[in-house]
Amino acid sequence: MKSGPVPLRAALAMTLILAALLPGVPAQNPGAQDPAATGWLSWRGPDQNGRSHETGLPAAADVAAAKIAWRYDLSGRGTPVIANGRVYTLGYEGEGKELEEVLLCLDERTGTRIWERRFQHFLTDIIYYRFAIGSPTIDPETGNVFCVTSSGLFCSFTPNGELRWQHATMSEFGRLVFPNGRTGSPVIDDDLAIIHMTSSGWGAHGPARERFFAFDKDTGECVWSSTPGGPPKDISYSMPALAWEDGRRVLYAGGSGGHLFAVDARTGEVLWRYQMCTGGMSSSPVVYGDKVIAIHGKENLDDSTAGRMIAVRRGSKPKPGDKMLRLDRAAELWRNDLVAFTSSPVLVDNRAYQTVATGELVCIDADTGKKLWHQKLAPDQIHASPAYGDGRLWVPMNNGKFFVIEPSDAGVDITAELQLEGNCLGAPAICNGRVYVHTTTALYCFAGPGGATAPKKAEPEVLDVGDATDLMVIPADIVIRQGDSVQFRGRSVDQLGRTVDDLAGSDVTWSGKLTPGVTIDASGKLTVARDATPMAGFLKGSMNGLSGQARLRIVADAPYSENFDDYRLAPHPKETGAMFAKPPQHWIGANLKWEVREVDGSKVLARTLDRPLFQRTITMIGHPDMANYTVQADVRTDGNRRIKSNPGIINQRYLAVLKGNHQKLEITSNEELLKESVRFRWQPKTWYTLKSRVDVNPDGSGVVRAKAWQRDQPEPEAWTLEVQVPRVNRHGSPGVYGFTPQSRFRVYLDNISVTPNE
Repeated sequence: MKSGPVPLRAALAMTLILAALLPGVPAQNPGAQDPAATGWLSWRGPDQNGRSHETGLPAAADVAAAKIAWRYDLSGRGTPVIANGRVYTLGYEGEGKELEEVLLCLDERTGTRIWERRFQHFLTDIIYYRFAIGSPTIDPETGNVFCVTSSGLFCSFTPNGELRWQHATMSEFGRLVFPNGRTGSPVIDDDLAIIHMTSSGWGAHGPARERFFAFDKDTGECVWSSTPGGPPKDISYSMPALAWEDGRRVLYAGGSGGHLFAVDARTGEVLWRYQMCTGGMSSSPVVYGDKVIAIHGKENLDDSTAGRMIAVRRGSKPKPGDKMLRLDRAAELWRNDLVAFTSSPVLVDNRAYQTVATGELVCIDADTGKKLWHQKLAPDQIHASPAYGDGRLWVPMNNGKFFVIEPSDAGVDITAELQLEGNCLGAPAICNGRVYVHTTTALYCFAGPGGATAPKKAEPEVLDVGDATDLMVIPADIVIRQGDSVQFRGRSVDQLGRTVDDLAGSDVTWSGKLTPGVTIDASGKLTVARDATPMAGFLKGSMNGLSGQARLRIVADAPYSENFDDYRLAPHPKETGAMFAKPPQHWIGANLKWEVREVDGSKVLARTLDRPLFQRTITMIGHPDMANYTVQADVRTDGNRRIKSNPGIINQRYLAVLKGNHQKLEITSNEELLKESVRFRWQPKTWYTLKSRVDVNPDGSGVVRAKAWQRDQPEPEAWTLEVQVPRVNRHGSPGVYGFTPQSRFRVYLDNISVTPNE
């Protein structure tokens, strides 16, 4: 049955009553925050490898007979997490303009909804409804919930659903979006919340690379960022596995450039990387003793075959003074020829269980890499991973089949097989005698009697903290708009990344090349005047011979305008006879994708053509909290009758674009969900003006408006296109857009303005 919506007060009251009557569920006080959270807190489970130590899980006969404790109808593609009697899952519902992602909190015993939070889609090229390909994560110390939406909102909520902080990663850090929609899951470790993404920001972060960003889990401040891999070949959402190495906390993950790498989890220092393949790796690795075991499904680097599972020895370290160690084949302890694109291994003692692309379940000796057996279960497998508990494997497959399997070294005993509605793309979760599986149709809960749970493995003894060798500046990466201020502080760490001292801003000496109107005082408080000059640069902190720096981006608030007349052009390094200047450095995602050139006697912004992998460019020029403004720009395209590129502007997370080949003015936020257009004839090598505005109604609906006209003609009084949106985005950074099919013809923009609405 479906647990339908109920009022929050009634749902909480029901939870308290049921918790008092039913064993194994701790009573919840909705007005207080538990000091700790216990359960299945991340999609990989308590040991980070898909294994549960519980007994008393559902009988195989009950699963085969479809004896479901409860079902909640919500499409999902990830794994639920469970803490303190509550189930949290990420899903989506609705179609077209009405589609929303949903972070849902349910009562563990009844499936009754306690609360939900909804997110509008924006500025993605996700296709085939590939939403919610990720899972929430729960902080074991506080029970707070963390998730990443498909549009890149990284959010932290209390257990009762109150928003604590949020980052719009696209407009703050340049997160890139891809058609597959993968987001993955945050990692909570000590006081950090860590996410994995591919981004193109500013400065050294301008080139597209996969990166980790670590945030203070309580304040949301960025603590460090790390760029462990080379250019991306595909998106990666490999959730890191963490372990201690000689007193250092290390995370291991696969990367979008085909690397397996190790990063210091406290500082972001890259320790080593090992390239396995020519494409992205999205499966999560597992740590087994002195090994890291990882798998991929792309073409191997050293031969023409696709797919491989390997074990790499842990503990490698760069030499003093080296930035990173590049491992070679000698680091491999074993390899085999398994193929899995995103499904991750489950580790049980010295056996690894893996579902592979051809729909088989395989058992591997984790000491030698030898394949002990394989069992065909389905035609194929995409994302879903198995889970293990109570002596059995719980295996969902892409076609919706759900298996309960008792494995041994001799083979498998399939004790239950059930066809669920929808596709299974997430791993099962196991908690308090229950097994959960989320499909593209519903979240299923199978209940058992419950039983004992083995104690959590003790963490190794941490060595004494050494002398301070480095200084970290916090926040380490931040965007601030005119009129705001931020407090900076320091943290000294030893050579293993462990905190020596958390420092007040007044304990650190501050310096940096700040533009007019931007100041920092002796306490570390940085203040940005309303008329401060936008900038992107670094703030340096120093103490006792140590130094560190923060990435600082100051953006303009409305009103703002840019016509590029003051830019000095210089000889182009790649084009003989061409003159250019770099774009505004405080624009996120602009470097390498735009440049200033002279066209028709004026300096204008021109889309570059030398990066065919990124023909579609979204560049954010303001703060994600901006709202209630109008964006206008003059636009032009090169091309001919058959092929023209597309210029556009972004307003409050909606794109207004002139579609050259289609001769249309279009408003869009996603090609499959929100895309409406009208006929608009326009020619290459001719300047037009684009204008966009978003109006929000009291009930949360809104209207996205756009108009276009030839620049040398009067502005039309009416809007050319108006799109009704049932739940409109209330805020978002303004931006500019360029799409250059086949990287053949440039688009140009000039006279860009952002003005407050009346």
